Amino acid sequence: MHKTLLIGLREFRQRVRKRGFLLTSIGTPLLLILFWAFTGVVDSSPGQPPLAELAQANRPDSVIGYVDQAGLIRTIPDPVPADLFRAFPDIEAAEAALEGGDIGAYYVIPSDYRQTGSVQRISPQLPTSPPDTQWFNWMLIANLFPDASPEQIARLRWPFNSSGLEFVNLSPKGEAGAEGNPMLPFLVTIAVMIPLFTSGSFLLQSLTQEKSSRVMEILLVSLRPRQLLSGKLLGLGALTLVQYVIWAAIGLLALVVTGRDASQLLSGISLSANELLLVLPYALGGFTLYAGIMAGIGALSPDIESSRTWVFVVSLPMMVPIYLWQAIVTSPNGPLAAALSLIPFSAPVAMLMRMTSTVVPLWQIGASLALLLITGIGMTWLMARLFRVQTLLSGESPSVHRVWSALRG
Repeated sequence: MHKTLLIGLREFRQRVRKRGFLLTSIGTPLLLILFWAFTGVVDSSPGQPPLAELAQANRPDSVIGYVDQAGLIRTIPDPVPADLFRAFPDIEAAEAALEGGDIGAYYVIPSDYRQTGSVQRISPQLPTSPPDTQWFNWMLIANLFPDASPEQIARLRWPFNSSGLEFVNLSPKGEAGAEGNPMLPFLVTIAVMIPLFTSGSFLLQSLTQEKSSRVMEILLVSLRPRQLLSGKLLGLGALTLVQYVIWAAIGLLALVVTGRDASQLLSGISLSANELLLVLPYALGGFTLYAGIMAGIGALSPDIESSRTWVFVVSLPMMVPIYLWQAIVTSPNGPLAAALSLIPFSAPVAMLMRMTSTVVPLWQIGASLALLLITGIGMTWLMARLFRVQTLLSGESPSVHRVWSALRG
């Protein structure tokens, strides 16, 4: 046990001073905080253009024509410039004006517009967002509702504005009027997942570097292979815990600096105090599972290059919920979200996404956590079989046949 602790302390001291660890521990939360600030996770409101912004909108460089086959447009309402649009009796006249350069484009309002709402815009080029569209839209609404004031027309165009849309959380653990944002579960999950991948990559780098530099041979003179594995897992586990502590400290500091209330943030992610405590066993289970797998890859790989493909393959299951995060957050109790949260390799990410979005049945949390911890311990025990002298000192590249042969002994 003394040798195991020495290996763990050495691993911790060596990695905590690395520039990569410092960048991940300090730079990543700062980036998440900036992303939170720009997307308005806590205080988000979909601003809509008011009446004043329309009056200040960009005016097209040329006059825009229109052919009103429905007999709809009778006036040019304020704040639309009176000389911005020109009426034409038919399409032929408008086309001739367009070819002659008198107008830059023209609209056609068909006779059945009131039934279909269909309007055509004809121009020599297909613009992505022509500035005259907003003006013409205003003119149509004003003529459809001739008795409406400019403020009422603005309300017809934008039924709700930044102060008129309120997100209400009907979850049993939420309160009416609590603000929510589907991006927040994604950010919280990323914050938990990154340290797990960081610790696993550190373990893989440590093993491959010691093998390539022949330090492994010196260590195995006085250490058993399993003591080496246990020490590295212990040291990197402590390193991961320190990383979480740094992240929590930076998060609290950001709340103090910005004057935000921590309860306001937690109301957005819908996590109770008991569920917040479940983050720790999920992080522990994810670390045990993926660190054990990375240790097995490091035991078989002679260098970093030969392990890249294997690292991508084993990391893919945890990345699947990230790719499907929108579907999981939209339907957190659906079959896809439930299945991903029960599969041990994706459970640390998928279950956390679900818990930050809705109330997850207790039996699913218990089953998911039990499967994750059992699989993590079993995977670590299985990968420990690869920690033999002949395997660690071998210079062969990993393969399925070699993994199977090493596991069989």
